[in-house]
Amino acid sequence: MLVLENVGKTYKNGVKALHDINLNIEQSEFVYIIGNTGSGKSTLIKLIDGEEVPTKGNVKVVGINVGKLKHSKVPLYRRNIGVVFQDFRLLEHKTVFENVAFALEVINMKKLDIRRRVREVLELVDLADKANSFPHELSGGQQQRVAIARAIANRPKLLIADEPTGNLDPMTSKTIIDLLEKINQEEKTTILMVTHDVALVDSNRHRTIVLQNGYIVADAQDGGYFRDQSIM
Repeated sequence: MLVLENVGKTYKNGVKALHDINLNIEQSEFVYIIGNTGSGKSTLIKLIDGEEVPTKGNVKVVGINVGKLKHSKVPLYRRNIGVVFQDFRLLEHKTVFENVAFALEVINMKKLDIRRRVREVLELVDLADKANSFPHELSGGQQQRVAIARAIANRPKLLIADEPTGNLDPMTSKTIIDLLEKINQEEKTTILMVTHDVALVDSNRHRTIVLQNGYIVADAQDGGYFRDQSIM
């Protein structure tokens, strides 16, 4: 469902962010992307969500060659992808229910279907009792759960979690990973998680890809933290 073929990215300022990346991720996989700052993780995500285009090679998501899309077609393509960030990015003036519903309103889903789906995802993330709360009334972990609910509301094929535990304590981080695993299993959503949290990677093992200086230097199908400190 996600295929990168000989992908390279060089920015206009001459920075070569990615070199000859070849990657194949199947539907329903849970994959970690790890690496030091400057390793190319952010560029990889930008290529997948259509924010940037590769200098060479192809990025294909659910059969769509993302780099070849016209700019006007990118928003429609992004309906295939959900994205969760470490800073939540919730709408402070909207309730939990309204934050999740907003993701479905923008794609013109029928109101009855919106209400049904919002209730469903709030149950999934264990926040049904917080539907009428506002973001400032929630803990950091609860806010991240709302962000995840919003990201999966339209049933994306791929969920990109970009440092989703970066602002959370270890115990709360563990609950977020458990939730992502639940979504992976129950919704069959492919999860691509970018993280620096090697403790979580080591304790919740999944396929783990390591980027270094724009290259994939390791891809462990059986998961686990790469203990080679020259890599991390």
